[in-house]
Amino acid sequence: MKKTDTLVETGYNNDYTVARVPRFFAWKGIIMTNDFYSQFAGNSIKASILSVEILRDALIPKLLGDDSSGILYWAGKDLARQFPVASDDDLVTFFEQTGWGHLVVITTTDDLITYELTGEPVARRSATIKSPDFMLEAGFLAEQSALRTNCVSEAKITFQNRMRLRISVTIDHNQPIVNHDPATPIEIVRPQVELDDEQPEEAQ
Repeated sequence: MKKTDTLVETGYNNDYTVARVPRFFAWKGIIMTNDFYSQFAGNSIKASILSVEILRDALIPKLLGDDSSGILYWAGKDLARQFPVASDDDLVTFFEQTGWGHLVVITTTDDLITYELTGEPVARRSATIKSPDFMLEAGFLAEQSALRTNCVSEAKITFQNRMRLRISVTIDHNQPIVNHDPATPIEIVRPQVELDDEQPEEAQ
């Protein structure tokens, strides 16, 4: 990013580190998020893993350079506002559907939620990339918490190896979000379970 690029700040207040984002990344939502989500989540034709990884780990880091992690964290928060979910079960399903990995809630207290992210996507990226970045997922979890608690929430990766990582989300109840209109959660598309063929009735 050039020093002459116009920057915008994102965040809730000055007490938290805010991402300084190039103006061309400060887009407005132009898609019908629930329709967009249901169209692709319910589609049996899966996106190419290669196409996703090229964008995520080859193109975006080149475009963003040293600002990549901070902007991806902000982008994760923005995605959470576009795709709010109603429960932890919905959050787990959403992570699976986006190809981010298998999400598990490890601990939950009034001011701290700890998640563990594992699965093939984590292992694959760790095996092929020297230092895979998971700040998109961290930002997404932070904002999902903020949307549900109506309090400023921030996330950080507290553990990471080649197979799993832990993300801790801190909820600051002393920093309520003012002028906040709760978003309507998206309707999660559940995988359809095929019913077993009906067993023939026993002979009378």
